[in-house]
Amino acid sequence: MGKMVYHYCSLETLLNILEHKTIRLSDINKLNDSNESKALLHITRNRAISLMLSHLEEKDEQYMGGMAYREFVVYLIDKMIDQVKGYHDLLTYIACFSESDDCLSQWRGYGDDGRGVAIGFDVDAIQELLREEEAHQLEFRKVRYIDTDVNTLFCDTQQCDLSISVHASNLVHTLMSYIDQNKTQQILNGSYMATEEGQWFLPLLQDSFFYKDDSFAEETEWRLILKDEIIKSEEDWGQIYNWSRYPQKDKTVLQKLFPKALCFRPTENDIISYMDLDFSAGEPSANDMIQEIIIGPNCRLMYQDVFQLLGHFGFDVTNLKVRRSSSTYRV
Repeated sequence: MGKMVYHYCSLETLLNILEHKTIRLSDINKLNDSNESKALLHITRNRAISLMLSHLEEKDEQYMGGMAYREFVVYLIDKMIDQVKGYHDLLTYIACFSESDDCLSQWRGYGDDGRGVAIGFDVDAIQELLREEEAHQLEFRKVRYIDTDVNTLFCDTQQCDLSISVHASNLVHTLMSYIDQNKTQQILNGSYMATEEGQWFLPLLQDSFFYKDDSFAEETEWRLILKDEIIKSEEDWGQIYNWSRYPQKDKTVLQKLFPKALCFRPTENDIISYMDLDFSAGEPSANDMIQEIIIGPNCRLMYQDVFQLLGHFGFDVTNLKVRRSSSTYRV
């Protein structure tokens, strides 16, 4: 058994995964805490301010927008970052996993208060499934955690610093261009984001989904994300993610991986779009994908129940492990 990550879920979701052999990716903008992945924006903001102010010595006495030049630059950068935080038009879908196989916070938050299960997925099997995704629109990797109070990165410093430097440089380049053209009003009202030059933030936003504040570090999270630069409010997304209505002669890789295309489900007060990743056929097999089932601390399932389910839906249970949570958590 290789490296494992665990998907905490309700029994209803377990049945759906076993029966249809799919992993559901839901609209990232519908997460319970839509700001939980904005740590990278915070640290990019600080890096951009440092870059800007390092070139402003000769303008210390100047004023813009009724403020000292330095204050106005910081104000503009804050505006740009806030606009990115509030941007919810990007088509981005996510499934979440954890390296922790029996984590109390995961049971509470995602495992139906311990009444559900944790499904152990093989990391290599997921990566192999995505390997032929030529457009690189699917990304599966570990979340990195940032101490935003001191701007400390708990990850490969060289890799993270490079990423942050690129994002900060793109922000500064865009901002300087608009300042030089006396178009700061477009920065303030956000209209610049609809221009080609204003698209600097899309790579930052997509990258930000793999960074979180270190207060979430206990989750040891991995994320599987389907990302694109297509936005919901434009018309062209339909022909790309609605292929049940727009069939094509030759299926793309995404159409093979997501045969049902874009779907919707209602909640109590919202409608959430999602994409179901199909791992039912080909290599790796479904048996390679799921390696373990952990029964939640408040779940009444018995071992034999789980093996019956697995066998019924065509899984080879010979090497598949089933165990019960050792947590004493009760509701």
